[in-house]
Amino acid sequence: MQQVRATALLCFATLYLVWGSTYLAIRIAVETLPPFLLAGTRFVLAGSVLLLWAGGRGSTWPTAREWIGAAGIGACLVTFSNAPIVWVEQRIASGTVAVFAAGTPLLIALFNRQRTRTALGARRAAGLALGTIGIVLLGSSTFEASGETMRLAVLGFAMLAWAFGSTWGRDWPHASDLITASGAQMFAGGVLAVIAGLMLGEWQSFDAAAVSTRSVVAWAYLSVVGSMIAYTAYQWLLAHIDATAVTSYTYVNPIIALALGAVFAGEVISPRIVLATMLLVPAVVLVVTGKQAAH
Repeated sequence: MQQVRATALLCFATLYLVWGSTYLAIRIAVETLPPFLLAGTRFVLAGSVLLLWAGGRGSTWPTAREWIGAAGIGACLVTFSNAPIVWVEQRIASGTVAVFAAGTPLLIALFNRQRTRTALGARRAAGLALGTIGIVLLGSSTFEASGETMRLAVLGFAMLAWAFGSTWGRDWPHASDLITASGAQMFAGGVLAVIAGLMLGEWQSFDAAAVSTRSVVAWAYLSVVGSMIAYTAYQWLLAHIDATAVTSYTYVNPIIALALGAVFAGEVISPRIVLATMLLVPAVVLVVTGKQAAH
């Protein structure tokens, strides 16, 4: 039990720090790389490495049924969520995207309640409410500065896809080995994202000579740290911790993203952001430590 708790804390810390930093990394990578091909190749590489690693450890190759389940989850989490977010960050600041995506726990809580047929519980409901207030406060001034209505709508769709895959996807067939399952999901989702990018004509407009070194470094960071490490940690948490608690990382990610934006992109941290932080931190504690109410 202690080992599971320690692993859970390590995985939570990974999601909080790493995925909070990926918003800035995506913004840098998409400066000179096409969005769907960027996301797709990132996950194809990460998934391939994890599958090879799992095979080297003696893990069984996914069955046809498990590949179908992996493709479904990969489509939700990569093709219909991560790749569109990369597309959105071509025009919208990384901090704004992180703030918007922080509403995902509400959707996951609703989907998970329907999936498990159980109530949230008072402590967790209070954490979600407090976190929502913090997110609204954090994002109210940011949204005013963005006139990209279509891209915000796409962000909303990406949130729905992520929430659906994170909850209902738990019941779909998948390999018993975590590394194999994560690798298959990333590889399948990445392939679908690459296909989408090709269908959207990204390859025709791609100029390899114009790709900057900083974009390549950001892509490598996203592939290794953001995908191989953080995505696997996310899947471990989904397999061992209630999905609603796992989504608490979305309350911390905006703070990390905005802080990095202030340091590397000149974004201003206002008193409103400080106040929002004071609401978001206890919200995370309530959501993570809260228990679902009995049916």
